Amino acid sequence: DTFMFEGHDTTTSAISWILYDLAKHPEYQKMCQNEVDKALENNPGFVKWEDLGKFEFLTQCIKEGMRLHSPVPLISRQSTKEFTLEGITFPPGTFFGINIYGLHHNPAVWTDPTKFDPDRFSKDNATKMDSFAFTPFLPDQDCIGQKIA
Repeated sequence: DTFMFEGHDTTTSAISWILYDLAKHPEYQKMCQNEVDKALENNPGFVKWEDLGKFEFLTQCIKEGMRLHSPVPLISRQSTKEFTLEGITFPPGTFFGINIYGLHHNPAVWTDPTKFDPDRFSKDNATKMDSFAFTPFLPDQDCIGQKIA
């Protein structure tokens, strides 16, 4: 695959699930619509890059949709050096599977993990959240398209 097509499936999947969740929750859909309408009232029909920061609730819905329906449910990483974790030594080159779906649905991390609840990502709640609780894009090797997807 080329860069141009690499994120096609994951972006399509994420958008489809987010739209599905909003369709199931018309009250959230209306809140998103009101937020977009308000942001565009002085320039109807045109969303500019600088407008994106105005969509707080829409961003919460996007994050919650990606948590609930992880576009990439499992990823792998390979260690570059030897390290020991909980008494077990792993040599360089060891492959590890990271279950993003499992993390995003872990009841020890998320209250009612199968419920679509955009408020999880409100400013107040986000500051209380563990920085690794929501990881649709892993920090050391972020998806290069995450800001434009």
